[in-house]
Amino acid sequence: MEKNLMPHLEELNGHKALFVDGKPFIILGLQWDCDGCYTPRDMDPFFEHGKKMGLNTASLLLYWREVEPREGEYHFEMLDHRIEMARKYNMKIVLVWFASFKNGCMTYAPDYIREDHKRFQKVIGKNGEMFTNQCCPTAKETHSRDEMALVQLFNHLKEVDSKEHTVIVFQIENETGILGTGRCYCGSCRLEYTKEDYSGKYSGREAEVFTAKCVARYCDSLTKTIKEIYSIPVYMNAWLNTAWRNDRAGEHYPSGGPVPKVLDVYFDTIKYIDFLSPDIYQYGQKDFNYFCSAYTAKNNPLYVAESATGKGSRVERSVFYALGNYAAIGYDPWAINRNCPAFMREPLVNTVDGRWSDEAYELHKSYKMIGDVMEPFVLAQNTPNLKIFVQEDGDNGELLKFGDVDIEIRYDHPKNSARGFAIRRGKDEFIIAGAGVYAAFSRDGGERVSVSLVETGAFKGDVWSPLYRLSSERSPIDKLQLFDCKVLRVILGERLDKLNF
Repeated sequence: MEKNLMPHLEELNGHKALFVDGKPFIILGLQWDCDGCYTPRDMDPFFEHGKKMGLNTASLLLYWREVEPREGEYHFEMLDHRIEMARKYNMKIVLVWFASFKNGCMTYAPDYIREDHKRFQKVIGKNGEMFTNQCCPTAKETHSRDEMALVQLFNHLKEVDSKEHTVIVFQIENETGILGTGRCYCGSCRLEYTKEDYSGKYSGREAEVFTAKCVARYCDSLTKTIKEIYSIPVYMNAWLNTAWRNDRAGEHYPSGGPVPKVLDVYFDTIKYIDFLSPDIYQYGQKDFNYFCSAYTAKNNPLYVAESATGKGSRVERSVFYALGNYAAIGYDPWAINRNCPAFMREPLVNTVDGRWSDEAYELHKSYKMIGDVMEPFVLAQNTPNLKIFVQEDGDNGELLKFGDVDIEIRYDHPKNSARGFAIRRGKDEFIIAGAGVYAAFSRDGGERVSVSLVETGAFKGDVWSPLYRLSSERSPIDKLQLFDCKVLRVILGERLDKLNF
C-alpha cells in the first residue's frame, strides 16, 4: 500500500499520532509573538535562534487583514516568505489564522469588515449595546468573506506546498468566543436560540452552550470548505477558564470557545475539525496535568498549542508530561520573542541583542533529547515501553519499572529541574536520555545489573546512528551519568552482587 505522505493523523497504540511525509512526527515548536510575523525584519531573526534551540516547527501567524487588505484583493507574499524561511532552516509550520476571532475579538480582520457594522454583524448585548470589535457567531456575511479568503489561501497552499508539505497543521481562528456577554442577542442569534430548549437542557450554562454551538458550527463549516481544497489537519485552540475557581463565561474568558466546560458540546457538533487544543498559561503542575487530561477525552489528540513562558513557567519539564503521559502530538510555548503571562520578564530570545534566557537553554536541552529520538518516541507513546521522569519540589529520584527490569533514577540537577525519558527497545536494550540525573539498572526486585555497552548517538527515523562508544563488555559500568542531554543506547549485561549507587 502506498504511504500517505500528506500530513495526517493516524491511529497508533490506541491514540491518534501525527504523521508527516509518511513518518511519525512530534511538533517541537515555539510560536512567534502576535504581531511578530508582519514583516521579514520582525520575523526572520528568530528562525536561526529557533533552529539552535531544537525547534522542528515554527508556529507562525497569518493575518486576514494582511491576506485581504481590501475586499476581494488577496496577497500571499508574506505567506510565501514564511514558507521560504521555514524551508531554509528545515522546519515545518503550524499556520495560525487570525481572522473573525482572535482572543474573542476581531482585531486582525480587514478594516472593511471591522468598520461596517450593518453588513457584518457584530455582537449585541442583552441591553442592546453593540460590541463593535466582536464577531457575531451567526454572522453570515462575515463567515462568507472569511471563507472566501480561506479558499484563496488554501488554493495557494495547494499550489506552492503540496509537494514539500512545509505547512503541516492549520489553526482555524484563535481563542474563539465573545467577551462582555455570555451570548449575542442580535436578531439572527435570538432566532437561532429559539430552535432548542437551552434553558431546560443546559440550565446554568445555557448562554455559553448556545455560543459554543454557534462558534463550533462557524469554524467547522470553514474547515469543511478548506479541506475539500487541500486536506491537512485543522484544529481550534482555547483561551481557558482556570481550573481552580468558578470563572464566568464572557467575563473572565471568551464565552463559546472550546474550554473544558463545553468540550462535550464541541465533540457533538464538529465533524471536520480534527482536534481541540488548550492554551495553558497556568504555571502549576496540577493545572497543567488537569488540562492535558481534559483534552485527551474522546480520543482527542493532545496538542498544547500555547503554554506559559517566563520565570517559573516550567516549559522544559511540562513538555515531558505532555508527550510522555498524554501521548501529545506536539508542544508549542508562546512565544520565542515574548513572554506570557509574565510580559515584563526576560523572553526566551531578547529582541534587541539576541541573548537567550536561562529558560531557553533548558528548553533547548529538552527539545534536543526528544528530537534525537523522535520516531522511536512516537512509536512508544501510550505503551509500557516509554517512561518519563520529571523532578518536582522535594523529589530525589524515580523508579521506572519495565516489567522484569527497573531503572533507578537519582536527581542531581543544579536548578532542581531534572527530567528525561527511557524507552525499552528489546529484552536488554534501552534508550535513555536525561538532564541532571544518574541511572542504574536492576532485575528481580533489586539485584543490580551492569551495563555492558553504552553508545551515544541519535536516531534517523527508526534507525540508530551511533556517535561513539562509552563502554563495552570488557569494561562494564554500574551507573550512568546523564548531565548533558546526550541520548544513550544501553545494552544490559550480567548481574552484579555489590554495587554502590
